[in-house]
Amino acid sequence: MPYTIAIAGTTQRTVMCAQALLQHHELEISLVITPAPQRVGRDRKLTKNDVQNFANSNQVPTVLIKNKIDEEVKKKINEFAKPDFLLVVDFGYLVPEWLLDLPKIMPLNIHPSALPKWRGSSPGQFVLLSGEKESAVTIIQMTPQFDQGPIIWQQKFTVDQSWTQTQYYQFSFELICQKLSKILLQLAEGKITPRPQPATSPTPLARRLTKQDAFVTWEKIKQAMTSEYKLARELERASRAYSPWPLLWTEIPTPKGPRRMQIISANIDDQKLILEYVKFEGMETKSWNEVKNVVKD
Repeated sequence: MPYTIAIAGTTQRTVMCAQALLQHHELEISLVITPAPQRVGRDRKLTKNDVQNFANSNQVPTVLIKNKIDEEVKKKINEFAKPDFLLVVDFGYLVPEWLLDLPKIMPLNIHPSALPKWRGSSPGQFVLLSGEKESAVTIIQMTPQFDQGPIIWQQKFTVDQSWTQTQYYQFSFELICQKLSKILLQLAEGKITPRPQPATSPTPLARRLTKQDAFVTWEKIKQAMTSEYKLARELERASRAYSPWPLLWTEIPTPKGPRRMQIISANIDDQKLILEYVKFEGMETKSWNEVKNVVKD
């Protein structure tokens, strides 16, 4: 009999992990837990997420969460046989203790940082913002303490200094997917001993980001473009860490008044910040050289 896995998640990265597990005959995805379809776009069309589409394509039973993990969700999950593992990947919900107690063997979470560093919901963004040259992707045993459970497996990697957050997460999950099936089988067979984490983290919480976090004054950008190398380096990192969301942005003075401008990409040359592509609100992305003459300093 294969070991069974209930997967809880929301994004394409959840699907990457699920597809990796499907390749192994000793593992079976017995249940998917994911948000219900949401209304998206201008036409407010009800749309399934990537995880639900994956489950439907592979005939995997699915429990849909409408707003929160409530008693109705609990009742539906309990209608299924207990899985051997619960695997939580990019879920976006606080997992209640009753769900952590569901699997026969262990609840697991994939966290793309070198835990105990950068606990929280935005680890990749904070790794890039801080300019770290090395990071890791980690599998932990889930506990009620957020991101503090024992470490099952951790793989270090070099952080490319040109990565956006998308590229950071893509690399992290590709790395874990190569070994995920083997790790679960070794864990089921008692060949891996979980390693406790220290109670405290050496870094701040990698909290959920907002659009306001990505705001920078035009004065600071001008300084970085002329003389302040340290600031230039910080803003170049931010342009990558905040891409594709929330995107580094500013308000610049123009003859028609202040206008919001997103910085799509930037680099450093001769220790100065160079804006490459920008996007004014309501307009298409253009090179900075095409639009810089509208700035009124």
